[in-house]
Amino acid sequence: MDRNWRFVNQNVWRLFITTTIAACTLVGVIAYPDPVLASTSFPNSTYDLYVGHSVGVAATSNPNTGCSEVFLTSDFKHWRNITPPIRVPSSVPKGQCLYVWTSAYFTSSTDGWLLARNGGSTDTILRHTLDGGRTWTTQPGGDTGSNGGWETISFTNSSVGWRQQFGDGSNGHFALQRTLNAGTTWATRSRDPHGSCVLANDVFSSASVGFAAAPQAPALNSTHLWQSRDGGLNWSVLTFAPPPALPRAAAGLYGEPKFSGSNGVVSVDYPVNDNQAIYFYGTHNGGLSWKLEIGPDLPVVVSGKLKISHEIATQPCTLDNSAVSGQVAIVALANPTTWWVLHPGPKGATTRLIVTGSGTGITTYTVNDLPTTIGHPELAALNAEDALLSFAMPAGYTTTYETSNGGATWVKVNP
Repeated sequence: MDRNWRFVNQNVWRLFITTTIAACTLVGVIAYPDPVLASTSFPNSTYDLYVGHSVGVAATSNPNTGCSEVFLTSDFKHWRNITPPIRVPSSVPKGQCLYVWTSAYFTSSTDGWLLARNGGSTDTILRHTLDGGRTWTTQPGGDTGSNGGWETISFTNSSVGWRQQFGDGSNGHFALQRTLNAGTTWATRSRDPHGSCVLANDVFSSASVGFAAAPQAPALNSTHLWQSRDGGLNWSVLTFAPPPALPRAAAGLYGEPKFSGSNGVVSVDYPVNDNQAIYFYGTHNGGLSWKLEIGPDLPVVVSGKLKISHEIATQPCTLDNSAVSGQVAIVALANPTTWWVLHPGPKGATTRLIVTGSGTGITTYTVNDLPTTIGHPELAALNAEDALLSFAMPAGYTTTYETSNGGATWVKVNP
């Protein structure tokens, strides 16, 4: 779902010890978003909702009203408030709001959708704009099935879209829905997406062909993708042959695919001695077949030992935070030929690499104006110049930085 399952608001962390959800076993500390509580508890939070198709979208909470607000940028320097109007019931105390904007997707600079979580129920709120957020129309929202649940939204084109429901709690459920008419109506495709890994995030190249990847966070990495060729009804495990330079049984951590029409790319991070070798696989037929990208600067190698346990390499969905050890390199795909790789480091010493044009050139330097990137900040790139980087801060709130010069300098977003 184009990077939208991304710890939608990283302000509130819930502790789950040996929790079983569907067929996925999660052991240790797993992060789940509670955007409603986060908005009221951490008014300083600013987190990105979407980057792509010429725009970036970020959300924050108004410290005066307590309401969630959404801002849009096209140059990653200036932001415009595009918050849809929502009537707050008179019964809600002044300075509080029940809804929080948690997901967004734009298919162009003017055509976009915003989805909010209604903290007063299990409902979600959906709005659609055709003029860049100046006016909005109401569309049917979904139901998370649990007060602790949430949804994400994405679109393949201006008509075909996808909505994932993540239920958190005993009454929660997981579901994948599709629209073929730009959000006017939605139909459930599956109530058990991927069969064995409901937490994976969906990315579709068409109305029928889609892929799912476990988010690249310390406890949720996976050594394969899931694929569907029938619009999300059925899913199977997909792995690529390791590069010729590596052992035939080598396991790597798969990133989330990125598509532009029928062209797409996905990264795979392989442990090699004390380094990480990041390879890229491309497709030109919507993901029906994939081929290893070859170039003079590939693979992209970053220092840092990475260890993948046998358990995560052989199980379809065992999400254990001890299954992967080491600081995983952070990869953001702006489009099928523009790739960012962030090598995490301490405050003022983050090595950042950008790969452009299928390996035809790499720019590498140390970034001095970022907090520590050790952990897993969320990186989202629009092109070779513009990107957003969100951090879950120790104080409990989320902060976001923006760059408009390829990552050479970063400025804190303050819409």
